[in-house]
Amino acid sequence: MSLRDVDAIDYIGVNILFKRVYAAIFDDFDWRDEGVHQDLLTKKIDRYIRYIRSGQLLLDYPKVRGHEIVLEYVSMHPMTPSALEFWKSRERVIEGAGYKVHIRGVDVRHSLGIAVDKPEHVAAEPVEPPALEVFDADPYARLADVTDISYLPPLRRESRRPQALPVLRRLAMRQVAGH
Repeated sequence: MSLRDVDAIDYIGVNILFKRVYAAIFDDFDWRDEGVHQDLLTKKIDRYIRYIRSGQLLLDYPKVRGHEIVLEYVSMHPMTPSALEFWKSRERVIEGAGYKVHIRGVDVRHSLGIAVDKPEHVAAEPVEPPALEVFDADPYARLADVTDISYLPPLRRESRRPQALPVLRRLAMRQVAGH
């Protein structure tokens, strides 16, 4: 897929060990025309958030209910400083929507036959293992009209509040305790 296909979901992967679902955006554009690139990336991110929030992700992949959702941005070209600032603003929007964000670069110059000078030392963070299951849904499928909240993923454990027992149950407990 490409950033040009703003209505397509590029990749869905599931890491069953960490219980994470990765919805990945593949960006094969360079950053020469930053305005167009930013516009396409914004539209693509909006499409992904609609896909997740509409419940279509869970309709397409019911096994991932309860998994943490990670939006992953995979760039094939290095980002300019202003592009990196733009991406950081998009990260805040995505995290504000309740999803985690990963970013990584993929160097495709070797596969294209372009000579690349190898750096002496690369300082990199440890990388999480790749997705162990990859699902292939129809990327152009129409979003479902979801009005039932049962399609929404459960809240994160730390954000759940203790819930009071239902009123009838509490009354029954009082009656039993009073006798």
